[in-house]
Amino acid sequence: MDFSLTPEQELLRNALRTFAEKELLPKALELDEKAEFPREIAKKIADLGLIGIVIPTEYGGSPMGHLARMISIEEISRACASFGLFLQATPLGLWAILNFGTEEQKKRFIPPIVRGEKIMCMAVTEASGGSDPLSIMTKAKAKGDEYIINGSKCFITNSSVADICVFIARTGEGPNGLSTFIVEKGTEGFEAGMREKHAGLRAMEVSELIFHNCRIPKANLVGREGDGLKASLATISEIGRTGCTGVALGVAEAAYEAALKFAKERTLYGKPITQLQAVQFMLADMTMEIEAAKWLAYHTAWLLDNGKSGKEIQKEIAMAKAYSSEVARRTALKAIQIHGAYGTLPEFHIMRFLRDALETISAGGTNEIMRVIIGREITK
Repeated sequence: MDFSLTPEQELLRNALRTFAEKELLPKALELDEKAEFPREIAKKIADLGLIGIVIPTEYGGSPMGHLARMISIEEISRACASFGLFLQATPLGLWAILNFGTEEQKKRFIPPIVRGEKIMCMAVTEASGGSDPLSIMTKAKAKGDEYIINGSKCFITNSSVADICVFIARTGEGPNGLSTFIVEKGTEGFEAGMREKHAGLRAMEVSELIFHNCRIPKANLVGREGDGLKASLATISEIGRTGCTGVALGVAEAAYEAALKFAKERTLYGKPITQLQAVQFMLADMTMEIEAAKWLAYHTAWLLDNGKSGKEIQKEIAMAKAYSSEVARRTALKAIQIHGAYGTLPEFHIMRFLRDALETISAGGTNEIMRVIIGREITK
């Protein structure tokens, strides 16, 4: 068993750490406070090849694989988890088109997203719940050479800034009654609704999407009618939940590193508080849990790189996502304890880490749903 990263993966990590600490970390607090999404940063991330890191070269990608993607999201999230979420969310629609779309759709829609010229979102979640795609109520009715779409989506990352949206709508009844479509910004009857004021990951645009007699050409159907459930489950599992894992891992590492640095510099009773056993125990717990979360995350990505599908490794993906998000929350809370009153001041970033960590618990499916998946898989 070889647990070492390749030289290319190590080079990627080092380059991204330098980029994130220079370009993202100095702006992270301001972006969080203003809840602003700067497209110029998104373009810089695209220029590094990160959006297309699991996309084949023929569509403009730089295919280093899922482990490289996990490392990328982790490193970006250490500095600014909002842009880790951007890296998690943007390839969702790309993955659906890549695996289910026509060649014409792949060549038309994938390259401009990979280059950062356009932004993409994927819309599955509705008010009835994101973890139950069979409850989707948005309808697509075929009429002539078009589909007429009516309904709404909620909690969609990138929604109001996206130029292209991949979404799931109902074309029939039951599990085979869901289909995947593409709609472009500016299409009549399609618009972003109210932006949500989330506690964390605040630089990302998250809002509802509204379809009112929205007409799209039949050529915008991705795959066949009835493939929507298969496309959404594969995409959410292989890209969505693994991406959330990377975000949580980066947040946990940022909180731990801040706490360790503060503890080494903070003196109490004439000595650094790192010499207090209570603080040592908290730091020890933090580093143990982060290391365990990291290897759950890396193992999952490694399995995908070695030919396993999301369906085959549902348990591993669910374990990594649930554990990493809970570790991020616990680590941020311990970091606040170590900082004392300083931990609640914005300039120390710890409250930002905590709020970001809390968002990862429900993103990509709640941790209760993750436990349902794990329980189902181990009791087959």
